[in-house]
Amino acid sequence: MRLIVISLLALFISLMLVIAGNSYLMTLLGVRLAEVNTAPSDIGWIMTFYSIGFVVGTIFAPRLLIRVGHIRAFAALASLASIAALSYPFADDFWTWSALRAIGGLSVAGLFIAIESWFSAVASENNRATLFSLYTITAYSASAGGQVLLASEASSGQATAFILAGLLLIAAVIPLSVSRLQSPPIEHAEFMTPQRLWRKSALGVFSSFCAGLLISSFYALAPLYATLNGISKADISTLMSVSVLSAMALAWPIGWLCDRMTRSNVLFGVVVIACGASLVIAQFTHIGAIFLAATSIFMAMIAAVYSISVAITNDRIRSEERVAASSTLYLSYGMGSIAGPLGGSYLLEAFAPEALFYGFLLLLMTLAVYILLRQVQKPPVAIEDQEQFVPAMPETQVNAEFDPRTEDLPETAIEELFPEPDSPETEAEVDTHTFEPAPINNVSTNPQGESVINEVLETVEDISETFSISESIKQAASEDEESQQQTA
Repeated sequence: MRLIVISLLALFISLMLVIAGNSYLMTLLGVRLAEVNTAPSDIGWIMTFYSIGFVVGTIFAPRLLIRVGHIRAFAALASLASIAALSYPFADDFWTWSALRAIGGLSVAGLFIAIESWFSAVASENNRATLFSLYTITAYSASAGGQVLLASEASSGQATAFILAGLLLIAAVIPLSVSRLQSPPIEHAEFMTPQRLWRKSALGVFSSFCAGLLISSFYALAPLYATLNGISKADISTLMSVSVLSAMALAWPIGWLCDRMTRSNVLFGVVVIACGASLVIAQFTHIGAIFLAATSIFMAMIAAVYSISVAITNDRIRSEERVAASSTLYLSYGMGSIAGPLGGSYLLEAFAPEALFYGFLLLLMTLAVYILLRQVQKPPVAIEDQEQFVPAMPETQVNAEFDPRTEDLPETAIEELFPEPDSPETEAEVDTHTFEPAPINNVSTNPQGESVINEVLETVEDISETFSISESIKQAASEDEESQQQTA
């Protein structure tokens, strides 16, 4: 038990370091690009490459984990993410930064998959929900902590700011490297075609796509929006950290409502509140209590859209289809996260900065109308038939098997993750006995190998005989010399 607790602590520390470094770097890039008067459309493209890399990473990272193991893959991906973060000061052209963002997205996706695979392997039916809750709280807290770093003195220099991000990412290797966790088994990911899932839950697919548009745009472009409005770096740090913490704080009451009300109605209410918050933000372009409160509410509402979309989808499908459906929903979210920064950046460039939140308002109104339309076309699931609501943080939770609603998952034996070392008694017994070579068995299947081994053994015996003869000659010569000295 003590070994499991220590290993889980190592997982949580590594998770916090990865998320803190990644969130800090994302906000830092938006601010730095705005400070050097980069065109908003170029900033949108650079930020979009992160989403592209992240989606690609969720597809190909499991193959790397299977091929080289979790520890080696985690160390390689963390090193790659750190190298990408440290490379930004060496070049300031569009394509280099775009490539670095893609590399960063791919690496971070692989890191999340590795960490969640360990959590999923350690989790059981009894503790999966608890681990998932702790994971979500840790992820939100680390993301908020990463935003706070933006206001530190270390982020004031051109190079030192990126060095801090690189140090956080590479430091994530240390806790897991010194733990005794072994690579857990990775199940082949199931997949459901988007067309099939659309027929089962069109509202879930569309709302997850809208969540990708909204959340990715906010993370990528909110620092740019604030910088264009003259908000200081310290205030941007406060704005982003408070917004992330608000999303964590309001996740529980929204989930409480989702378990006691029709979920499409809760989603409609969340979208309407987000519409009002986006309208307020567009009117108040300077930092203040109203602006900070509106931004926090807006972030909390759009963060809940994805969680509710997953819950609505799970209400429409069988329990054995949840893993496949979650993968397809995340693909829909990923497509939205690619398109979001692009669309928002072009709004910023073509119109005033507040056009970004007017664009959010238009998208949210479209989603609200579609919710009402789907309620008429397909009546919602009855409250008593709804599945348990679980909040999700899609930018960090990419492993559907870790979701506590997933049932009938194979459990990994603890012995496979924490192999027992040789006992002290056994080691002492080996040290106090004369070593005897063990007989060589099971070589009959390879005659060539058997002949080689026999030749080696014969050579060793010849050498041993030679040494014995040599010792006999030396001993005889010594005795002859002693007898001659006595005679003399």
